[in-house]
Amino acid sequence: MGERRRRRWPLRVGITAGVVVLLAVGAMVGWRLLMGHFVRQYYWSAYAPITLTSADVSDVPAEHHLDDVPWIAVPLPLCQSVSPQMIAAQQGSIPARRRVDFLMGFTYGASQLPGGWFAPFGTDPETGMKVAAPYLGLERRYYVTDDAGLYLRAVRSALAQGRPVRLALDMGRLYGADQFLAHSEVLVGYNEGGFFYYEPVCTAPATCSPGERSAGAPGLYVTEQKLLEAVLGQARALSYPWRYAFAIFVPGPIVQDLTPVWQQNAQALRGGMRYGPKIGAEVIEALADQIEKRGAASPGGDLQMGIAVAAATRPDNGAYLREAFPDDVDLQRAAALFDQAAEAYRAVQEAIADGIVDQQEAALIAAHLRRAAAAERAAGEIFAAEVPYP
Repeated sequence: MGERRRRRWPLRVGITAGVVVLLAVGAMVGWRLLMGHFVRQYYWSAYAPITLTSADVSDVPAEHHLDDVPWIAVPLPLCQSVSPQMIAAQQGSIPARRRVDFLMGFTYGASQLPGGWFAPFGTDPETGMKVAAPYLGLERRYYVTDDAGLYLRAVRSALAQGRPVRLALDMGRLYGADQFLAHSEVLVGYNEGGFFYYEPVCTAPATCSPGERSAGAPGLYVTEQKLLEAVLGQARALSYPWRYAFAIFVPGPIVQDLTPVWQQNAQALRGGMRYGPKIGAEVIEALADQIEKRGAASPGGDLQMGIAVAAATRPDNGAYLREAFPDDVDLQRAAALFDQAAEAYRAVQEAIADGIVDQQEAALIAAHLRRAAAAERAAGEIFAAEVPYP
């Protein structure tokens, strides 16, 4: 791959596919068989929201800043796992981002987007954070309200009590971009007019640089009004049954049993859901079918972004399995399967860099994608086998 392409894809993917799985979730819960009541039921059940009341708000000083949270920012679309990584680091040590990815299932599997294209992320990050939190010694609390004033007071109250606040919001509205960009931010302070936050994905339109900064950095600043607009923008785009939401993570007992993680990640990789759009290997195979059918008419932009992220994240998944489970032969085989998938995605990435020129190249790309799908499905089968029988 040429140097020009290596410089280009983090920018495009970082602003568009950073939490594109949320778009996939939005498509999933907005699917024609799950409209209206079922959309709301999904969010109320899966997200486990707590409705804010005045009892959740305490008196706060005029301004406050947390000085025990490091600022971690990457040039990759991984805001959903970097955000809890920063929050968990407040407890004293920074967990490896690969581990957070694994616990959330964020970079495991694939989701189908409108038009049949795919996002290389297999789980809803909101439910992924809920699953991951106990393994990081945390308990997730997700608060919702339609009252903007109560929301702002509650966010300040959480910060004043020493809790960084994780927000899901529209990155486009936050930075003045034209399109909706689902995103995750970490608030670390406030004053009378707005809030300070740590941006986890430092590519345009974000105005920061990748790296790891020691705890206490001032961070970026957003006004109250801009923050409310960005949070509400995501709520409307994804049809949340509430206007404003935020999450905090409080210390809790550390859980050791990985059964929920294996189940979550196996499903994301294998697919096979009875209702709703395809997920996992099925998405990749459907993509291969479309490219083979449409050939040179296949659109390139979204495809290039998704493939680039898959090629970058699958080696991380394999590396984590090797480090975390060195004595498990089956999981070492799963690590090798992630490497095989990455190799296939890199081959696709190279082939589509200048577009799909003819039917022969389309068939070759489809074959690479089917290799990736087979490897990811096989890894999912290994994960499923890790779940103990009742």
